[in-house]
Amino acid sequence: MAHATKRRVGQSEVTVLGEKMEKVKSSTVSLTFSLALSIVGLALINVLVLLPSLNSFQLNFQQSIVGILFIVVCFLGISAALYPTKCRRTFEKTQNPLPQTNKACKSLQIKGHHPDCQNYSGNRIKVGRRVFCASCSGLIVGAVVALIGTVAYFFVGFNFVWSSVWFLAFGEIGVIFGLGQIRFAGYFKVLANAVFVVGSFVILAAVDAMRKSLLVDLYVLCLVLFLLWFRISLSEWNNRRTCGKCKLCFH
Repeated sequence: MAHATKRRVGQSEVTVLGEKMEKVKSSTVSLTFSLALSIVGLALINVLVLLPSLNSFQLNFQQSIVGILFIVVCFLGISAALYPTKCRRTFEKTQNPLPQTNKACKSLQIKGHHPDCQNYSGNRIKVGRRVFCASCSGLIVGAVVALIGTVAYFFVGFNFVWSSVWFLAFGEIGVIFGLGQIRFAGYFKVLANAVFVVGSFVILAAVDAMRKSLLVDLYVLCLVLFLLWFRISLSEWNNRRTCGKCKLCFH
């Protein structure tokens, strides 16, 4: 009877683990498609900016409207970084997909939004005695810088933005660099995430300075939201893949 029970538990673990790996594969296909959309979306910005036949649509207080919308996006990002309840629930599901027998894994805690596991050491930074999430720290730093830039450009009228495709390209490179943050660790991950947010602001400001079109600005804002969602999904996929490769908690 004990042998039969052990066998059923083992088969259940294999089945659930197999389902988990199938989800990872499905997520990989979805993220590949999202990556293609991100690249096309960024390339389309250049077309919209350089297309001479595109009519500009402007409203009174256009810059204020665009600035307020981007500020809302920044504050939403800061709130998600400071109170990552969804992130915590995701890790709990990732952390415990099967009944665990490894006592060390049962005692793991969430520190810096990540399991206190060696595999996630690169996702955390330590400041004094406190542990912080490297990605969220970078997003907050980038959001603060972007907020300062937004107020200065869209409301104060401090025209420090170059009306140049090179300035736009700088922002796009920053966003792409930020999307690759899963390849970095520690303070380099902080930098990548900060550059991702600042790059998003640079793109919006450069497009506004060059095109002066509300419709194009709104397109950029929608693209920024999509890129932010994609960056979060990419991180969650990488976390699931990390646990899937390790499997230590199931031994």
